[in-house]
Amino acid sequence: MPIVQGELFLPFSEVNMMDIRSQLREMPHHTLAHWLPIIDCNIKFYGAHSQQVPYGWTMPEESHPGFEIMLIIEGTQESVIHGYTYTVEEGSILLIPPGFKHTNQCVSTDGMTYFSAHFNVDDPVFTLKLISQHSRIYAAGTADNRKMRVVLESWMGMINVSEAYTSTDKMIMQARMFELFALLSQAADNEPEAANSVAASHTPAPTAMHYAGAIAEAIKQAFHAQLRIKEDSVSTVKVEQIISSFGISPGYGLQVFRKVYGRSPRAYLSSLKLQEAKVLIEQPELSLGEIAWKLGYTHLSHFSRQFKRWTGQSPLQYRNHHADASGDPVSYGSESSPES
Repeated sequence: MPIVQGELFLPFSEVNMMDIRSQLREMPHHTLAHWLPIIDCNIKFYGAHSQQVPYGWTMPEESHPGFEIMLIIEGTQESVIHGYTYTVEEGSILLIPPGFKHTNQCVSTDGMTYFSAHFNVDDPVFTLKLISQHSRIYAAGTADNRKMRVVLESWMGMINVSEAYTSTDKMIMQARMFELFALLSQAADNEPEAANSVAASHTPAPTAMHYAGAIAEAIKQAFHAQLRIKEDSVSTVKVEQIISSFGISPGYGLQVFRKVYGRSPRAYLSSLKLQEAKVLIEQPELSLGEIAWKLGYTHLSHFSRQFKRWTGQSPLQYRNHHADASGDPVSYGSESSPES
């Protein structure tokens, strides 16, 4: 299963959209118009795989920057998450929130088959709704389980080892991911009142949620503005300045951001850079030097090292791989830096 990243957004800022709506409402035939909400969120889908393991198989303790969802296809798994032990029976689905340290072990004498997928989304309300539940098992046979299993089995059915994934494949994977988001959100909304009250006690205060969401949005807007700058000097996004602009200390901003998103503001910015880097690298008319410049790197070598840390490939290797998969020609004279 490939890494699939995407950003769903309308090509206007909220301010510009409000201006447009105001202008349209002044027209007689738009007076009674009804509007869908503005949607602008970054998503990441990565690390999905299916595996058959023997009795006693153990995954060492780890944590992830995003959510992990596991379907136990056959057998039984024992998971220890933040010190609590869960038994995940055959057919059940386990959701592990970001940042939760956990281990998984096969306790079936005949072995176990599972499917695991990792995802992330920067919508603070949705993320906190799921995090506040802590780890959650959707038991086999329940209505929530049956609906979610359709999505997970759809992903499983798309796993291949012999062919490159097409853009259509990736769009279908993302469509299924949004279906899963809706199902998880509905399941959280339908929790009994007692369970919701317990979950609410672990939820950050509304002020913290507000600041975390505002910081994420400001980082995103600053990054997009950086991409549009055509000056000769490199522009960089200064996370500490963004946090301070809200009248809070960098330490507090870092704390609430981590609590909501399970990662630091810098890691969030890196995810934006990686997503944009892939989009730009897939455009052969852009030199890698130009791309590095747009993303805030003074030297192409710095960008290349960072991109390889992110993906395991150099930018040129990634470009060549994409060209081979799509059949597009590669411009091999694209290594020059805009500084030269």
